[in-house]
Amino acid sequence: MRIFLSSFFYVMFLIAPVQSFADSFKLNKGDTPPDYLGYDSNGKKVWVRDHKGKIVVVTFWATWCPPCLKELPVLERLQRRLGPDVIKVVAVNYKESKRKFRLIKKAFTDSPITLTHDKKNSIGKKYGVDAIPHLIIIGKDGKISYQARGYGEGSIDMLIEIINQHLQT
Repeated sequence: MRIFLSSFFYVMFLIAPVQSFADSFKLNKGDTPPDYLGYDSNGKKVWVRDHKGKIVVVTFWATWCPPCLKELPVLERLQRRLGPDVIKVVAVNYKESKRKFRLIKKAFTDSPITLTHDKKNSIGKKYGVDAIPHLIIIGKDGKISYQARGYGEGSIDMLIEIINQHLQT
């Protein structure tokens, strides 16, 4: 019994720092988000800092996620309606293969949304993504103003309310 308990505490000691390190990636309202969002479909790096002064909407999504597929057209309409001088929507494809991402890029050739790819979840980890869709709104000041996990019809109303608040500032 003594060996079991000491092994248990040893394992818990090793795991605890990893868990607290992972928790440090949780982002809150008012935080400055990680800058790097991946490569766009033209192979150019996408940085949050390049869109300072605009509203930046970042969503983590995948093709196998039905709520994600409902959210994307809403974000696409938002991007078209407000225009690239006001808002930048970046859709980060989450944990799908490069082959799948190439097919996605072809389907989105006419979309105003910027697509990036996060096959290994390196970007998602830094944003604290643990479920999708995961949406983050970054204000004109470069700080997180809103974050949501999941998607439902009420999400649209909240998204519009937050965007309208930013447009008034």
